[in-house]
Amino acid sequence: MKVKFSQSGGYAGLRRGCELDTDSLPADEGAKLQSLVEQSGILQAQSRHVPHARDLFNYNITVETNEGAPTVSFDDLSLPENAQPLLEYLQSCAKPLPLR
Repeated sequence: MKVKFSQSGGYAGLRRGCELDTDSLPADEGAKLQSLVEQSGILQAQSRHVPHARDLFNYNITVETNEGAPTVSFDDLSLPENAQPLLEYLQSCAKPLPLR
């Protein structure tokens, strides 16, 4: 499983992100990521955003599996509660991304 994550927005508009591959991570980290993805329900989720909200972080998550590579996007107010542990893990792995 490969997970691509990006975070943008907020007051400063900074971008952070990471790309993780469970095959490249240590076994315990790979298992943890796989478990967080499964528990989050992100593979069945649909993208949502709160209209007219300002200064929120926006999150894009792509999960590549043998069945495909769906991408979902959320903001701080629309992120499903069960996806919070996955988001926290991905944020801990994220690094600054170049501005576009």
